[in-house]
Amino acid sequence: MRDRTSAILCFGLVALMFGLPAVIWAIFLPSLRRGLPNPIPPYERILLEIAVLCGRWKWLLALPVGGLGLLFTIAELTRSPQARR
Repeated sequence: MRDRTSAILCFGLVALMFGLPAVIWAIFLPSLRRGLPNPIPPYERILLEIAVLCGRWKWLLALPVGGLGLLFTIAELTRSPQARR
C-alpha cells in the first residue's frame, strides 16, 4: 500500500470515529427524548452500541492512528521525485 493511501485511510478512520457517533446521536436523540420503546428494535440497538463504542475509544485510537497518518504524509512528501514515478 502506498504512503498516500495509508495516510488517507488513517485520517479517514479518525474522522469516522468522531463523525459516526455524532450522526447516530443526531438521528436517534429526538426519538430517545420521547422515551425508549420497549423493546428497542435490533437495528437501533446495534447503531447505538456502535456510537457508544466509538465514543469510548475514539480518543485512545485517534492519537496513534493520527500519528501514523502524519508519518505516512511526511514519508510521501519527503520521497524523491524519481521514486514517485
